Amino acid sequence: MTLTNESGRSVYRLLQHRVTIALAWTGLALIALVITPMILETTTPIFQLFWLIVPLISLIRYRDADRVGFRIPDIGTGLRATITAGIAYAVLLILFEPWSGVYDRLLVLALEGPDPTFAWLVRFDGLGRWAGLALFSGFVTLYSEELFFRGWLLQALNRRTQPKVAVVGQAIVFTVFQSIPIFFFEPIQAVLYLLVYAFGLGVILGVASQGTQSIWPGLAVATVANFVLTAILL
Repeated sequence: MTLTNESGRSVYRLLQHRVTIALAWTGLALIALVITPMILETTTPIFQLFWLIVPLISLIRYRDADRVGFRIPDIGTGLRATITAGIAYAVLLILFEPWSGVYDRLLVLALEGPDPTFAWLVRFDGLGRWAGLALFSGFVTLYSEELFFRGWLLQALNRRTQPKVAVVGQAIVFTVFQSIPIFFFEPIQAVLYLLVYAFGLGVILGVASQGTQSIWPGLAVATVANFVLTAILL
């Protein structure tokens, strides 16, 4: 009984530690998302502020990191999910990007703003610009997307419906939030952006998150893909 109680206390301490990390990371990301646009003189990403605030409220209210997908899967499961999602997304990009130029157009729009994720490429030179892009996207902007859609929203839908429906549901909501750029695309680009680059990506990352109950595979894939595509297209 003593060993069982000690084990239970150890698990509880680990859970509390994970909640603290999630609260600190999300809070710091929110602060960075407010301050960075002022420093770099960029547009303010209102949606991404919302995507951080909602999970942060959940963390404060429930003190449960699993409700926002802040779970660390075992190494084997996490790697398989990350690699599978990465290959699936790479296949989509190889099939569509060379002739459609959707991501290329999206990058042009992001640099014109500039969007705070890509402003590092405009405001700085050398390795600093790439380091800023990688760190800010991975720790702030793309983190906000994964935390909200593949974390908080996916888990909220899981409590109310079937896993496959939850994956599709969060992908649909993700697509709706991502739809603003279609007004700056050619018609065929707009359709491809919604179906492939938004909904398709949402499903791929949603499946990875559903299989691991974690945002980390999706965040890894999104961050690497964003960095590699940007480096290739610029």
